[in-house]
Amino acid sequence: MVTKRVNLELEVRKIFEHIDNGNNFLLSGGAGSGKTYSLVQVIRQVIEENPFVKVACMTYTNSAVKEIEERVNHKNLNVTTIHDFLWDCISNYQTDLKRYLIELINDPNSKINTVNNQKVGIDYYDKVEKIKYDNFLRIADGIISHDEVILLAEKMFKHSVKLCSVIKDKFPFIFIDEYQDTQKEVIEIFLNHLKNSKKKSVVGFFGDAMQSIYEGGIGNLDGYIGEGDKVREVQKTQNRRNPKQIYDLANELRTDGLKQSHSDDQSAPNMDKNSGQVKKGSIIFYYSQDEKNEVVKQDLLNTYSWDFTNTRETKELNLTHNLIAKKAGFPSLIEIYDKDPIVKHLQAIRKYIRLTNFSYDKNIVVKDLISTLKLEIKTKIESLGLSSFTVLKFIENLKNTYASNESEVITLLEKIKPIDDNTIKEEHKVLIREFREETGITEIDFIYVIKVMKEIDKGIDGKHTHLYDTIKEEKYEKVKSLFFDKDNLIDDKKQNEEDESKKGSNRDVLIKFLYKIQFCVDLYEQNKFNEFLQTIDLKKNEGEGILTFKNRLKKIIDDLKSKSNEKIEDILSFVNESGFLNSNRDDRFNRFKDEKKYLYDKVKEVSFAEFINLYNYLEGKTPFSTQHKTKGDEFDNVLVVLDNGKWNDYNFKYLFEKNGSQSVLERTQKIFYVCCTRAKEELAIYYHGINETENALIFETAKEWFGDNLIDADKL
Repeated sequence: MVTKRVNLELEVRKIFEHIDNGNNFLLSGGAGSGKTYSLVQVIRQVIEENPFVKVACMTYTNSAVKEIEERVNHKNLNVTTIHDFLWDCISNYQTDLKRYLIELINDPNSKINTVNNQKVGIDYYDKVEKIKYDNFLRIADGIISHDEVILLAEKMFKHSVKLCSVIKDKFPFIFIDEYQDTQKEVIEIFLNHLKNSKKKSVVGFFGDAMQSIYEGGIGNLDGYIGEGDKVREVQKTQNRRNPKQIYDLANELRTDGLKQSHSDDQSAPNMDKNSGQVKKGSIIFYYSQDEKNEVVKQDLLNTYSWDFTNTRETKELNLTHNLIAKKAGFPSLIEIYDKDPIVKHLQAIRKYIRLTNFSYDKNIVVKDLISTLKLEIKTKIESLGLSSFTVLKFIENLKNTYASNESEVITLLEKIKPIDDNTIKEEHKVLIREFREETGITEIDFIYVIKVMKEIDKGIDGKHTHLYDTIKEEKYEKVKSLFFDKDNLIDDKKQNEEDESKKGSNRDVLIKFLYKIQFCVDLYEQNKFNEFLQTIDLKKNEGEGILTFKNRLKKIIDDLKSKSNEKIEDILSFVNESGFLNSNRDDRFNRFKDEKKYLYDKVKEVSFAEFINLYNYLEGKTPFSTQHKTKGDEFDNVLVVLDNGKWNDYNFKYLFEKNGSQSVLERTQKIFYVCCTRAKEELAIYYHGINETENALIFETAKEWFGDNLIDADKL
């Protein structure tokens, strides 16, 4: 048996020692250590040694599923996302599904609720044929989504030894990739609930605690590692991707004690093939008082030969899409889709109606409903007598002690548990007691109601009156469900042009149609005529010669390109009238124009040239990427722009001053770690809005991390 493992890497051999002893294990590896390579080796070896057993492998994304399937193509391997795996485990137990879903709905501490937060009876799903799993949530119809699958599966595994035995019988080996991004409930299923069955199985985890950058992930398995029946950790400390200066910087950023060194494999990407030594690489820290992004990029081109037109090799990483939008040339579109004031106001109205069961005439128009609500709000707030300790003060106190912004406070208030619950932080209990003593209000949920009341009472900002005018005379029933966000604009962004589009994009119907217009232009210009002809709606007329038809198509393309600076509305009219693409025959498009007229009317006024810029960004034709999106990727040259972008969850000043809110500091340190470790050759950091006189602590850290490689962009 041992001889079969001689060619395995050291860490994988250690993993098999734990497997032989029947122990669960964790492979911890820093960025660029080759964790996926280790996972593939483990899977192949397990299948070779156990040819008649099934192996389950779960990971976080569909793209990761595809990568593992391509690297291990075997009938005994079942690779899925975690959500799909758990749904496959529980979906056939419909009686239990209905019972436990009802229990979760009625549990005051559960995150699963009906629309009106009403409790339900045991017959709630008697008329529902079966509970289904989809991309959207509709509790009343028995349709659950991603979060609910996790919560439901955890409850079912916890209470069913039979279910645990069935899964352990079916999959004696269960491997979870990118474990740090999975929810705690998932870890509980595989490390605690499966123990209720006496059947044997081994569960293995692969990942990196420093790369837990997504909200809701467990982050680390510190509480599960140890002797006895606990998880055995194997550390993978070699780095195969990053040059020495970059992994040295990464080691400074790590907080878990794992320190990387270069690989002992001479063929590793970060090894110099001529000298046999690890590449040195380079790290540069640019700074400026004023924003000089283009100056920095020009210096990187002139001095270090960076080519920002080569999107496969060179990337600029920004924290948010909003920061990128201005640089990439689609600021108006991102402004429309992100935090629209009318959408926010309608959300507040919906929340208030839902939380208070407020009834209204189905024919009432928006302005009359708001007037009615404002009158009721004024009466209610006055009756509460909140003069000495206002709700707003309570909200502010919560923000100062718990959250980094008001949206986090609202999330807290939505999910807050009874004061005697031992999971509530003590400082929160103090605030709640103070509020109760001052106001006499005992229902914490009511605080949230009042907050929503305040949002409605505040009304629409004066500068947005023209937007309000477009909906105020509409029936509320028609516009109440109006909702859109930036996912409807920018979902499914590629890192480069060779990337494949994912299935099930969240882009809305309008953006998809505009995308189709520019996609057709691209196909034509790339001489992909077969695909082009299959995509367009225009067909050759009866009796029309092929040459005439080709000339007609060429003129349409030329006209489209010449009209690029015209409004989107004009482009839509042109493609319809020319027959090139016909949105009028698309029921979904017509329904969108009717149901989301407010959004359509805003977008149609934007120039099509701006949409082309968005298209190029989505297609990976620009060097820009968000810092979260780049996780798992690698590029020769990486420029990291340190700008919080008004996102209070992150603060790069905290990172360099090594001080501030612990949760924000930790979150920022991890995203910075992920960004830095994407670079295979050279790394540049750009921090603007600082100077050496006023920001001494920032520069102290910069010199510690980057040495003498500090460049003042204001002097370039």
